[in-house]
Amino acid sequence: MATLEKIRQHKKWLAIVIGGALLAFIAQTAFDVLGRLGGNTIAAKVGNEKISIQDYQQRLEQDAADDQQNDQQTDAAIRQQRVLDDMINEKLLEQEYESLGLYVSDKELSELMIGKNPAPAVVQFAQQAGAKTPAELYDFIMNPGKQGIQESQIADLKRQWNRLEKDINKQYQFAKLQNLMAGCMQANDLDRAQLELEEAITNVVTYAKKEYASVADDKYPVSDEELKAKWEELKPLFKMDEEARIIHYIAVDIAPNAEDIAAANKIADAAYIALQKGRGIDSVRLLGTVQIDTAKLTQKDLPIKVRDFFTSAEVGSTRRDSVVNNHHVMYKLLNKAASLDSVDLGYVVIEGDAKTQQTVLSQLNSGKTLDDVKKAYPQKVDGKLSEWQRVFNAPDSMKAKIANATPGTYFIYNSTENGGVIMKVNDKKAPKMFYTLATVTYDAYASTKTSEQIRDKFQEFLNKNKTIKDFEENAAKAGYNAVEMMISPSTAQLGLGMFGQAGIKDTRKAIKWAYDNKKGDVSPIFSDNNNTLVAVAIDEVYGNGGSGLGCSRNSDPVYLPYDFKQGKELLTQRVRNSKKGDDLMKQYNGKAKDVSGYAALMGVTVDTANVVFSAGDPKIEPRVVGRISAAKQGTVQGPFKGDDAIYVYQVVKQEKAERKATKEELDSRYAQSRGAQMFANPRTINGILSKSTKVSKRLIDFF
Repeated sequence: MATLEKIRQHKKWLAIVIGGALLAFIAQTAFDVLGRLGGNTIAAKVGNEKISIQDYQQRLEQDAADDQQNDQQTDAAIRQQRVLDDMINEKLLEQEYESLGLYVSDKELSELMIGKNPAPAVVQFAQQAGAKTPAELYDFIMNPGKQGIQESQIADLKRQWNRLEKDINKQYQFAKLQNLMAGCMQANDLDRAQLELEEAITNVVTYAKKEYASVADDKYPVSDEELKAKWEELKPLFKMDEEARIIHYIAVDIAPNAEDIAAANKIADAAYIALQKGRGIDSVRLLGTVQIDTAKLTQKDLPIKVRDFFTSAEVGSTRRDSVVNNHHVMYKLLNKAASLDSVDLGYVVIEGDAKTQQTVLSQLNSGKTLDDVKKAYPQKVDGKLSEWQRVFNAPDSMKAKIANATPGTYFIYNSTENGGVIMKVNDKKAPKMFYTLATVTYDAYASTKTSEQIRDKFQEFLNKNKTIKDFEENAAKAGYNAVEMMISPSTAQLGLGMFGQAGIKDTRKAIKWAYDNKKGDVSPIFSDNNNTLVAVAIDEVYGNGGSGLGCSRNSDPVYLPYDFKQGKELLTQRVRNSKKGDDLMKQYNGKAKDVSGYAALMGVTVDTANVVFSAGDPKIEPRVVGRISAAKQGTVQGPFKGDDAIYVYQVVKQEKAERKATKEELDSRYAQSRGAQMFANPRTINGILSKSTKVSKRLIDFF
């Protein structure tokens, strides 16, 4: 059966599982030792429930195995943080489900897995395993003896099924929570009336604004007492979820020098000469240090830079790209030939001797259906009537049989004494031109000598600059860049930004070092990243100040102080802007009669805008939009002190909406702006739950 064949193809997966089990044993031993020495075996705590480091490690290994199975590569530290966050979110949801009494019954789960309308993911899994339906696959997994198969042979498939069942249970349970929340967020008549009012009027307004940024700062000093007062006012913005560190780090690239680049250029030149002279690419392989990839490509799949050239070039032609960042690329056209590509095939797999195969072939060609034949030979015949396949990479013998086959007639493609494959060509597309292209690449890299020189120079700098002050002040003089960064125990990489900026791979050890040491310390060199050396200096410690266990979201919150650098800059700007606003109000209040007069006093031009309360305007502060929406037409309003500017405005015209929104439209807008679509989504739900539950992460103790 196709199912059995799928199982036989799982050797790679079984190897991963066995390897993962070995790693789990080694890691478990290490964590046991850590736990005994440090008295801690907890990766995180969610409310009163713990996530053990053992459970966490098992999930981490499963996630790594999934990535390997899917040919994905993830930085280890990013995976570590992602897996822990997933486990915390799951624990938060489990606690909420229990509180609400939300669960998926056995009957519901059975329907989702093997019922009349199973979940799409289950259907896809069954098809990939070679079964017609999830119910058929389930029967195969639970009753392998019916197929003459040992239970050990389908153990991996059974594990995958059980894991899928757990995932489907989680998805459906979360869907129930979403539906419950969405049901509590339906628009009523008052909500619809409010939305209608917010969208009913467009105010055409003229306005002038004097931005505080246009006023010099030096006339408005800010005292320490003023900063503290503003900090108290904005205190929620400074709440910490985890203990924080302010650090400076230096990252030094291990890059080739001029001598290395010259040597690399010689190797690349030699490779290209060998590529040009040789009939194939064996002469290039003799160089040993270059990378060679060979692929059979259609014209549209050829690299854009050389597509036009190789489309018309002779076999044996070569091409070399310009060198970018010391990366050399060259090509050689090894072959160019038309080949059969897309074919609609029917195929039948038979377990049986040559006589059985011939009998099945005759029956199919005489008009019997595949289902008829399967009934006549239960458990011996399986197949598919039609499936488009690309065969350009198939063996020439297979392509020849397909090319010479009579369309619509079954033929024996392959036969052994125990079984065979019968095929039928339903349709085939015209042959395509294929180009066999060899791509040769070579990168200049730092030699051992160069790497040692780079490291020695960096070490010499650290030996001379052992204090944080020297580390930061003398970095530029030595040709380095000391980068300031705030980190937390959840920071996976140095340089990783809040808005998706890429970090420096394999730098988690440097971050852990910052949590194992004290303010003012300067680290040794970390070289886990083969291409980069890093060192860290600790400027400030905010939070618990030693354990590295985070600040926990609880009834006794911890706040960043008013004078930490980034916060102080924000507070200073807020206080100074307020002072500027007060001063400008005194200068302009009552000094003009219309908007243009105030604009002249401010030294700005009059601007216009169409303001709808529900939509706002990007050039006008939200609270000014609110005032405009309530302003009387024709009356000059202001000056008004905003957060970023002084405003004077006048509503010159009010335009009513051309049509009244329907109930359905209002309900949809309510859902988008303040209802289900805004709040009943995974990110928001997880955010709400995490803010209402005491959570502490302790991964920094281990990684």
